[in-house]
Amino acid sequence: MFSHRGFFGFKSFPGLAAVLALSVAAGGAPVSAAAIAPHFAVYKLSLGKSHGSPGVTHASGRIEFKWIEGCDGWTINQRTRMVLTSSQGHDFESSWTLDAWESKDGLSYRFAVRRADDGEAPEETRGKARLEGPGLGGRVDYSAPEERVLILPVGTVFPTQHSQDVLAAAVRKELLLWRTVFDGTGREGLFGVNAAVARTIPAGTAPSFDSPLITGVASWRMQMAYFDTEEQSPEPDHEQALRIYANGVVDQLEFDYTDFALKASLEQLEALPPPDCP
Repeated sequence: MFSHRGFFGFKSFPGLAAVLALSVAAGGAPVSAAAIAPHFAVYKLSLGKSHGSPGVTHASGRIEFKWIEGCDGWTINQRTRMVLTSSQGHDFESSWTLDAWESKDGLSYRFAVRRADDGEAPEETRGKARLEGPGLGGRVDYSAPEERVLILPVGTVFPTQHSQDVLAAAVRKELLLWRTVFDGTGREGLFGVNAAVARTIPAGTAPSFDSPLITGVASWRMQMAYFDTEEQSPEPDHEQALRIYANGVVDQLEFDYTDFALKASLEQLEALPPPDCP
């Protein structure tokens, strides 16, 4: 979720919070909060493919992701640190945090993003967003780094609602789904996402990580293309491939930036307690 083009010519991880918060109800039922397993996950970052100039020859890092259910909404806490090494031997280090809350009706969203690149002073972005209703537009009121307003187009959704839409479509065996998503990261925090289900993985298929949270749980292979709404280019900003379990856990992510790709492998997974609601 870098907010501008960095040392190696890539922008960000737009939508990563949305990807990690994906959820779906099993058995073709409507997606609901009951299908989601609140959890804490840790992902190890490594280099996938690499080509082009200046080229990335090594990558390392870690993503910590916490998905917490409350009585009236969901909280996402994400901590990311990454180091990329170029073919000239230069290291580029970036770290960022995302703290966000989304109401269960999908209409309200709060976010705070903090990013630091290569020892530079951290950049902070904070704000609140509100939609006028399901399928309608809305606005974002930024409080940092400066006060400003962003108008959200009709049809905009926030990360969890997007996740529900995508995987509800997967249950219905729809091939493609397009959404405009706002998550608060990047220059404007707004991007277009084209999601496609590659295949369904049966519930009995062994998971790549041994955990009772995902053992015996159905999952999907999915491809997602992210488009910069400002540039309006026919080519995606980047693409993602991932495995999504029916309870919302995500694994085997790969972020493809054309010149290189990053892999995020699940290495720790813990269940979090459900909310104690009246």
